[in-house]
Amino acid sequence: MMRRRVVRAASSSFAARGPAGLSFGNASRRTSSSASALDPAAPSSSGSEARHQRPIYVAATRQHVGKTSVSLALVSHFARRFGNSNVGYMKAVGQLGLRVWDGPPASTDGGGGELQQAGEERGGYVTIDKDVKLIRDHFRLDHLKFADMSPILIPRGYTKSYLDGEIDPGGQLADIRRAYLNIRRATAANSGNNNGSGDKPSQSITICEGTGHAGVGSVVGAGNARVAAELGADVVLVANGGLGRAFDELELNRSLCLQYGVNIAGVIVNKVRPEKFDQTRVYLTKAIDQMWRGPNGEPAPPILGVVPDRPYLGCPALADVESTFGAVLLSGSDHRFRHYDVGSNVQGRSIGMSMVTTDLAAFLRTLQRQPDESRTLFICHSSREDIILGFLGEYRRRARRGIPFQSALVICTGGDDGLDDEEAKLSTEVCDMIQDSGNAGPPVIVASGCSPAEAAKKIRTMTPKFNASDERRVTKAAEHYEPYIDFDLLLERTSTVMPAAEES
Repeated sequence: MMRRRVVRAASSSFAARGPAGLSFGNASRRTSSSASALDPAAPSSSGSEARHQRPIYVAATRQHVGKTSVSLALVSHFARRFGNSNVGYMKAVGQLGLRVWDGPPASTDGGGGELQQAGEERGGYVTIDKDVKLIRDHFRLDHLKFADMSPILIPRGYTKSYLDGEIDPGGQLADIRRAYLNIRRATAANSGNNNGSGDKPSQSITICEGTGHAGVGSVVGAGNARVAAELGADVVLVANGGLGRAFDELELNRSLCLQYGVNIAGVIVNKVRPEKFDQTRVYLTKAIDQMWRGPNGEPAPPILGVVPDRPYLGCPALADVESTFGAVLLSGSDHRFRHYDVGSNVQGRSIGMSMVTTDLAAFLRTLQRQPDESRTLFICHSSREDIILGFLGEYRRRARRGIPFQSALVICTGGDDGLDDEEAKLSTEVCDMIQDSGNAGPPVIVASGCSPAEAAKKIRTMTPKFNASDERRVTKAAEHYEPYIDFDLLLERTSTVMPAAEES
């Protein structure tokens, strides 16, 4: 029988934060001894004055509010400020797994040369959260191991296994702590190197990205608030724009942070409508200051940033469409990361998506009247071979004349048109014509089993995700967020100046 460990009621870092477990602004800070217990990079009490940087845990009020976007901005800024090798990143509890090769982390001798440790393991395949690969690859955090960056995954069936006693709860938290310590050691080993500018040595910092709201993972004893407490991290809460609903969601998540004694470093408000930008900042600041101030007047956590909405970042790429329908482009795969605005305008009609219900002549007129840079995601049924051939013909007409063609076509094989699956399939001849267009041709994809209306709904309601290969979108996200976040205030809120010890 497997030996099980009892889950602790509170972590060591939680216990060190006071009997009430409360945290208001700067009022509650971890003691240097508790910080040093988990953090190998924490400065000792002897020597010159130094600053201890706690890990920053990015949590959110709910799913799809921009945790990864904020994490991208934080890693981007600190990698530029301190140097890539001085930045750590982890997603302690992940959900969407990706199998990758995890070789030994790159280490340097300070002069750019790689060091090979005697007897060092050569690596192996591991399953990690997909956001981990995105961050490590994009920012070249080669000093970190994938296994440390993604220590726990919760696949389908994991919760039942946990509740059936098949998973050791203490082992989960131990794995997370061990992974964090490895990341801190890797970054601390490099913190003596400067950022390439010739300035004084840089400090190191670790960003921890959460999963969903503060309580996600609680059913398996690994909720975001609890994990943040285990790591001695300060939390940055991310919420969508608004006032009443935004504050209500922040309050719910704050309560769970307080339960585990986790300090809230501040709040980042995301996807704010530009015309509501100033109003959101002013009134959310007032609400937080009035409602979150400590019982003895301790200041409330500040708003660290208000980020205006940028529709492009929420527009799906063709790669997202492939993922939604479990299919690959029949042609035009070179354009997998071309984005389409599939939202709705004030009349409720799609801006960049159109279901084709007209005859061929009307469809061709629509195509030919499109501006050169126009992007439309057309949707038709597989029975409309005239539309499919017309789409291919217009692409070839423009190609001969050197005119750009950026529209795409989704072909649906389902619906209530009276055709069975076999009859709705594309003919071999039409498939060959599409594939003959090649990877550089017009993007065409088949949505099997979906009617045009169902396909349009799926595309419009999908939540586009970052892809490690979509370099442009990842870069644009970081560039958009960074100017709106107060990084200096964030560092001030998440670090402690360690006093120099008196000489005897």
